[in-house]
Amino acid sequence: MHKTVWFKIHWFLGITAGIILLVVGVTGAIMSFEKEILRAINQDSYYVSVPTEQKKLSTKELLEKFQTSNPNAKINSISFSSDEKSSTLITIAGEGENARKGVTKHVNPYTAEVLPDLVGKDFFGFILRLHRWLAFPQDIREVGKQTVAISTVALIIIVISGIIIYWGRIKHAFLKSFTFKFKHHGRAFLSTMHSAIGMWVIPFYLLAALTGLFWSYQWYNTLLYNIAGVEKPQRNNTPPQAQPTQENQAEGQKPQREGGERAQGQKPQKQDGQMSEGQKPQKQSDNNSSAKFDELQKAVDMFNIFVQRDYSTFTVKLPAKGTLYSFSYLDDKSNHFRESNTLELDINSWQLTKHDRFEDKPLNEQLIRSMLPLHTGEYFGIIGQIGMFLASALMALFTITGFMLYINRHKKKKKKEIKE
Repeated sequence: MHKTVWFKIHWFLGITAGIILLVVGVTGAIMSFEKEILRAINQDSYYVSVPTEQKKLSTKELLEKFQTSNPNAKINSISFSSDEKSSTLITIAGEGENARKGVTKHVNPYTAEVLPDLVGKDFFGFILRLHRWLAFPQDIREVGKQTVAISTVALIIIVISGIIIYWGRIKHAFLKSFTFKFKHHGRAFLSTMHSAIGMWVIPFYLLAALTGLFWSYQWYNTLLYNIAGVEKPQRNNTPPQAQPTQENQAEGQKPQREGGERAQGQKPQKQDGQMSEGQKPQKQSDNNSSAKFDELQKAVDMFNIFVQRDYSTFTVKLPAKGTLYSFSYLDDKSNHFRESNTLELDINSWQLTKHDRFEDKPLNEQLIRSMLPLHTGEYFGIIGQIGMFLASALMALFTITGFMLYINRHKKKKKKEIKE
């Protein structure tokens, strides 16, 4: 295809999709460090003062005290951190828009005091809705989602067409194609800056777009699972999910065990109300809270015996019925929050029924499970996170300079027509 045609495609998509891409880019940049920002402005919720000569409450004691203070709350899961200064997260059943994920409460693990609700979470919730479907109301949300999806496809074409347009300079002076000079003025400066900075962000935009479509189109989502050779999981609409709580807790944790530090594989010391190894739990009692908390305490004790490795956080969900408890945990050296491991225990038979480790999965499955960290750059550590933040923020620059170049070109064309 002729270069002129690609140029027309490039500017047409840039003009038509530019504003949407600006919104998506800037909101993505804002969310890049959401966890870090929330932790910084909510110190009283994420962290507690460690009392002198006082251990953390046992799981049963913590939940009983919490339930006493919140008698109407239905506890769905609890998340522990290995950091002695971090709060414990208790997820309770929610209503309305919180029905699926529930409501998470930060609790002092030494006193069971409910800590202040997070400041800024509603703001980031709005930014997420703006990023995903332009914050359109429920009845026209699909319109917003499709608008963002089409603009994302447009971004891929804009990047490809930009490479084709700029190919002459890339081919003959590859390194210089990444630079521009401030001595240039007017259109020459805007054009070289637009192109040179664009070279730096190409991998980030392609990665963000190709992973972003994972949530936009079901056919694309299914296609990626098929390419990866991984069975697509069925969506579970029952609240709550363990993953969000681990994501919130995983930042800045130290590799210590819940209830005290111990070496990998070492069995936990018996605490008040806890069972020792070899002591089998009693059969499940009736469904009152005290009996459920007894069983949960036994499940947590079993987890600390069977996990056989250091972890930073773990989450356990309370089963609606039965004695099978499901745990999700992050190793202390996890690179991102999607590197979660799952472990299932039957407290009635004292058996480990399932233990899936992220590190044991093939690369294709690891990648498909890491789609969100790939999208945000977190998969590549702090360097990738900063890179994606900068690339997302620079979307505003490309939109503005693109419009300026278009207006400048349009004015020149008008002047030429007048002269003729």
